[in-house]
Amino acid sequence: MSESEDDVNPRNFGGSFVGDSPHPHTPKFVRFYNESLPTVPTSIPNDYKLMYAPTMESQIRKLRLSMEDYRELILNINSLLLWEKQWHPTAILTGCTVLFTLLWLSDPTVLTIISSIGLLLTIGDYVLPTVVASIFKNDNWNAHKQNEYEEICTNIVLYKTKFELLVTSYYRMRVTNSKMYFTLTILALSILTWIGSAVNNLLLSYLFVVMVLLLPGMIYNGFLHKGTEILSKIFSDLVENAKSKVGQKKLD
Repeated sequence: MSESEDDVNPRNFGGSFVGDSPHPHTPKFVRFYNESLPTVPTSIPNDYKLMYAPTMESQIRKLRLSMEDYRELILNINSLLLWEKQWHPTAILTGCTVLFTLLWLSDPTVLTIISSIGLLLTIGDYVLPTVVASIFKNDNWNAHKQNEYEEICTNIVLYKTKFELLVTSYYRMRVTNSKMYFTLTILALSILTWIGSAVNNLLLSYLFVVMVLLLPGMIYNGFLHKGTEILSKIFSDLVENAKSKVGQKKLD
């Protein structure tokens, strides 16, 4: 008994392709296969969007959820770093000075410092949520604090994104302007090498930590902007004076 090509072809049963709506004369096993095919969802749930499309909004949401146990502590640290009270910069300088003085007196090795930092972080990660929950009650949390907490998370992600874009543009300069890239890199590394050989390592670490901790308050209170304006004005005055001296020499 011979069979025609239409009877044998599995994609032409009853004039219906596999996966299409079944024809009334389609064999039962083909209709069963069509009905068992998974339907394509018209909308993707938010969880899958966060998992497969890490946008800035999803990064902010992840950061906010991951720091939920420390939110009261984060608000106080943010207040300290932004110098919301007059004694905050003094407290930052005093704390850094005391800490580095103890390091200078004890003179620990690099391995001891790294191990101590890791130990403190591990103990803090275990103990701090319980301590924060016992000190700061959830009843004191309000909408104003929630908005401030979300603003902090947003700023962290924004500065992280800006830093990544800055690093990316710097490495892109290796292709677009290789001479400028190698000149800046060699010059910066040479200056850092000279500073590292001329200044004590502990003093360099102290200055770096103090600068990083004071920088948010300087930006928030406008001191950094004022400082850059003064420096740019001094630099422009020096350039104008140099040009005027060169012009006078040419006239003479």
